[in-house]
Amino acid sequence: MIVAPEPAAIIQVDPQSLYQSAVVDRLAGRPDAAVIKLEQVLAARPDDVDARLNLGLALLALDRLDPAEAAFREVVERAPNYADAWAGLARVAQRRGDLAAARGFAEQASRAAPESAEIANLQAALRPQPEWRVDLSAARSQLSGGLPDWTEIRLSVSRRLAADSTGGLAVEATERFDDTDLYLEGRLDRSVGRGAAYVAVGGAFNPDYRPEVALLAGGQMRITGGLDATLDASVARYPTGTVTGLHPGLAVDLADDRVRLAARWINVRDENDDYRNGWAATARWQATDRFALRLGHADAPESSDGATADVTAWSVGTDIGLTDRLVLRVGYLSEDRDAYDREELSLGLGWRF
Repeated sequence: MIVAPEPAAIIQVDPQSLYQSAVVDRLAGRPDAAVIKLEQVLAARPDDVDARLNLGLALLALDRLDPAEAAFREVVERAPNYADAWAGLARVAQRRGDLAAARGFAEQASRAAPESAEIANLQAALRPQPEWRVDLSAARSQLSGGLPDWTEIRLSVSRRLAADSTGGLAVEATERFDDTDLYLEGRLDRSVGRGAAYVAVGGAFNPDYRPEVALLAGGQMRITGGLDATLDASVARYPTGTVTGLHPGLAVDLADDRVRLAARWINVRDENDDYRNGWAATARWQATDRFALRLGHADAPESSDGATADVTAWSVGTDIGLTDRLVLRVGYLSEDRDAYDREELSLGLGWRF
């Protein structure tokens, strides 16, 4: 445990150097260290609004919302036109799910700094979200060894049912090894406290390789700061047998939520009742407001056609915002399977309205 120095020791530290070091810590993703240093700075300079603002931002990164709000409120009391403090209050309200209050604070921030692109982006993120979402994707795969190509087309439609829940339906048509299956799925997503959960039920009609019936459930929970714990579970009955899965993982948001790294431990009980395991990792970088890159790697069992195989896969993709509500997705996947290799190109559109 780190113990803050006694007041006598604070006098011996240059507050400005300590403040600069704390800002470096906060921006480098070390909010705990930043809080300790900023509290020392404020003990020596209690009227320092810049230090108090950074204290609020560091506390916000630790998800300590009450003390973060107190720090931001003290800043705006001392400096009513400090836009970043109003923005901090907006983010606190956003984390609590009080979007009306968050929009009010963001409006105050915009009045104080009307030219700020960051505050404009915050206001855009706080606007009421579209109720409907439609996603359409198509993929074509080439297999080694002269095996027939694979084709997949998927259409999903979802609607926001309430402020904390969304329901959706999807239909997926696939062709593999000259056999065609049609798979339908219904899904419900809901915010729960500091996280979110989902449940989905699906199945195919007289399938050759897709599940006759499948149940999926899982979610994520904020642990601290930008760190989430995730869990996905599934049970699917294929023509070849039943496959179950349990996949715990972790995900972390970095660089003001522009970078998300995630990893999962894959655990499968296959159609022959044999236990298999592996891992999968993904990275997403929101390079600009309308351009994101995706990378993925997995070395794990895969059972999408009812015959579980150990697969090593690499993937890369991009999301391009054509408008505020229309996104183009392009992806490439390379798989090394037990019996053959597969390369897939995919193209998709997402529309919110």
